[in-house]
Amino acid sequence: MPFKRFASDPTKAMHQDLVLPTARPGSRLEVVKKTKKKPQQVGKVDKVKGDVLEANGKHSMAIIAGFFTPEINIRDKVGQRVFVPSTNEEGTVAGPFGKAGKCKVNFPKGISAEPGAKAELYATASS
Repeated sequence: MPFKRFASDPTKAMHQDLVLPTARPGSRLEVVKKTKKKPQQVGKVDKVKGDVLEANGKHSMAIIAGFFTPEINIRDKVGQRVFVPSTNEEGTVAGPFGKAGKCKVNFPKGISAEPGAKAELYATASS
């Protein structure tokens, strides 16, 4: 909204030509809804492996199938976030497993999901 000053005005006050609309009682500002991030890929837990954590008795690693095709270099995807919705457990891609597009996923707090459980791969690394 631009303001104007007139040289002939002795008070040197600022004037505005714009007329604001009248307030509408009861109106609200639009609320911006946050959208849930969609997974980049969906796969399934193939096997649960690794050492059993002493703190909670869960395994530390899982083999996940369905995220990648055999042509994709999984080593470039190391560090991407993996989430298992059935147990709310989160891990990161640790590397490839075999040549069929499966990958090893490290779960620092352990994984209790059964083989066949859904897993989601997200594009950003966990923070």
